[in-house]
Amino acid sequence: MVKISINSDGTVIVADDNTTIGYAVTDAAKAELSYLFVNPAFRRRGFGTLLLKEAEKMTGSSLIPAEPISPLGRKFFNHNSRV
Repeated sequence: MVKISINSDGTVIVADDNTTIGYAVTDAAKAELSYLFVNPAFRRRGFGTLLLKEAEKMTGSSLIPAEPISPLGRKFFNHNSRV
C-alpha cells in the first residue's frame, strides 16, 4: 500500500510499507520544485508525476523546476509539459 505524506516544510513523501519510494521538495514562495527523487527501483511507474501533482496541490500552483535542472529532470518536465 502506497502512502503519501506532506510535511510542513514543503516536502511530499511517497512510501510503501517497506521503503521510501520518492520525495519532492518545494519552494512555495517561488512556485518552484527544488528537488524530486524517485528510488530507481520504482521509476517509470508514475511516482514522479504523482509527486509533482501532490506538490502542486500542496502549494496551490503549477510548479517550475529550480535551476540547475538535470538532463533527466528536463526530460521529465518536458514529458509533463512544464519546461
